[in-house]
Parts: sequence; C-alpha cells; structure tokens
Amino acid sequence: MLPPEVEAQVAAIAADRESGASELALAALEAFEHFTATARSPDDLRELAARLAAAQPNMASVRNVGHLCAQLLIDGQQPSLTFQELRRVLSGAPEKIARNGLKVILGTPTIVTLSRSAAVVALLRFLHARHRLAGVVVLESCPRFEGRRTAEELAAAGITATLVADALGPSLVRSSDAVVVGADSVLRDGALVNKIGTYSLALAAKAAGKPFYAACELLKIDSVHTAETFPGPASRPARELELPPNVQAINVYFDITPPDLVTSYVTDRGVYDPKRIAQLVLL
Repeated sequence: MLPPEVEAQVAAIAADRESGASELALAALEAFEHFTATARSPDDLRELAARLAAAQPNMASVRNVGHLCAQLLIDGQQPSLTFQELRRVLSGAPEKIARNGLKVILGTPTIVTLSRSAAVVALLRFLHARHRLAGVVVLESCPRFEGRRTAEELAAAGITATLVADALGPSLVRSSDAVVVGADSVLRDGALVNKIGTYSLALAAKAAGKPFYAACELLKIDSVHTAETFPGPASRPARELELPPNVQAINVYFDITPPDLVTSYVTDRGVYDPKRIAQLVLL
C-alpha cells in the first residue's frame, strides 16, 4: 500500500493526457523521491515501480525511470545521488538531442511535426537560433490538441509556426524538407510508438522521399516489446470525440510506425539507425 500522497502522484501520472513522456518521466522520479523520504523495503520499491509502469503503459521512459530507481536503491545506492543523477540525465537530454539533430538536419528546412515533444521543441529552437529554420508546420493533434501548445511555444520563440488540421498534415510533407517527431516509446525492433498521426506522416515522408526523424532520449527504449508483441495503445474515453447519438468510437492516442519508415533516431547519445535500437536496450 502506497502512502496517500504517493498514491495521488501515481494517479496524477495515470490521468495526465497533456504532458509528454519526458515530463511524465520526471513526475515518476518525483514520486520515487517522495516515497523514499523514509526507509522502504525492496518489495515497496518494486511495487511503486510496477504501479508507475501501469500508470502510463505506452510510455517506456516512465517504466524505465521507475525500474531504474528501484533497482539502484535496492542495490544500495544513496537515494539523493540516485535522484540527482537521473534528474540530470532527464533534464539535460533535450539539449543533447538538439545538438545531435544539428548534425543530420541540414540547410534551412521547413519541418513538419505534431503533438508535443520537449526534444523536438529544443531541436527546433536550436535550428532557429542558428538561422537554420525556415518554418514549422504543426498538426494540432486531436483529440487533446497538444500541437496547439507546441505551435504557441514555437511562435513565442520567434519561429514561424503554422497550425494545421491533422488530416492536412501528410499532404504538406511533399512541400516540406523533413518530418521531425518525438517518441512515447521506441520498441526494441526500432518501431516507434507516438501520437496518432505519426504513422501517416511517416508514410507521407516515404512517398515524398523526405527524411523522417524521431527525437528522443534513450530512456524511451522499450527493452521488452517489438511491434508484434506490443499490447497496443489503451482505449480512451469515447466522449472526447463528441459523438453523435448511437455512434460508436475508437479513441486511442498512439500509433506504431514500423522501423523501415524511420530514417534515424536522434537521441541524447547520438544518431542511430532503427536497426541498432536492439543494441541500445537499457533494461
């Protein structure tokens, strides 16, 4: 049984439909910090790790942070140093990803993206600061419309941002230079789990001969699942789609993009071909 304040943190992570995987991984770390303010047994630590994994089953970074915290503490690592190092890794990842992205995104491109990714925003800001970004097309990303937040943030940074309906996005890839998206999880076979619409953008990029990059931390690698074994995205409330009477709905937030549609993964440790992901498994 978790303490009430930690139960509340886990529940908040499970209910969060707005934050990206990186932000939720930091929230998982904070839950562990609160939980270990007093001494905890190995079974207690494993229970919290399992609860965090179940809270956001499509986000490998949440599960990985929980299991890393539990294992390091069980192995006798000092809690304050464990949390300090993991926070440093998580907080510093977007800038490292951005710097690595500068190596593969050349010229002054127009980029298509969707949803909300701290890594993608950092990369776009890096390009803009170096006068190497013509503009960004942002899909609004229904049903939660995280893309609107991204477009607003980019515009506030002085970046030319154009918000478009999701269905329009793939047809605009041909007139852009690259697609850059974030990642909620990267499966061990190199497949990408991300906000719905990612697969459509990847297909459009393939058809148009444009590169398709996914920017993310290595902590987002799912060491367990491939595209074939992944349990699939959880269903969300149908009411989010504002259904007419007597109409059924399928409402999920994530889709799976096959590895052969991903040009490269731009990570905090380097740029990798999807075929190399299995070698980078962390847990």
